[in-house]
Amino acid sequence: MEAQVQALHRMAESDWAHQETCYVTLLKILGNIVDHPSEAKFRHLKTSNAALKAKVFDLPGALEFLLACGFVQADDALDCPGGADQIAMAKDRLKKHADDEKMNELRRERDARIAEEKAKSKKDPFTCHHQLATTEEEKEAIRKELERDRLELEAELAHRGPTQASKATDLKFGASEGDTSFLKKGGG
Repeated sequence: MEAQVQALHRMAESDWAHQETCYVTLLKILGNIVDHPSEAKFRHLKTSNAALKAKVFDLPGALEFLLACGFVQADDALDCPGGADQIAMAKDRLKKHADDEKMNELRRERDARIAEEKAKSKKDPFTCHHQLATTEEEKEAIRKELERDRLELEAELAHRGPTQASKATDLKFGASEGDTSFLKKGGG
């Protein structure tokens, strides 16, 4: 079991794309052995197989994991003489490890997005996270600018002259009484 755990940790050091492909392939291999324990074709893996080599054997730790699961290396193949129970436990361990690594990858992606958004918000002056003033001089300059804007608005409103009150509240439109004839007593 310790050898399996060490092999899984070694596999986890690779980039996620290769890990994920390897996990899926290994789960399929181990699942076939568990589901079909008497079929020899599922217990024999050729190490020269190009697909297996690219998906499994090229990832550091994958071969060690299979050997720790009970596979035996012979010439250019791996054979699994062990029982289905041992393989089922290894499959469960691999599944848990793969799920944990997937969650770690999702966390890394989320953290990268958050860091990107934080960096972007520091560059954008219109985000609420950006501090407008840090020193007293900057704060005083902002106060003066706000006062100047207020005085400009008052001057503009005075220049326009008085405005007439809205008559929108006096307008009567829409139904003031509803037709309730469809509400009949006694069901319908």
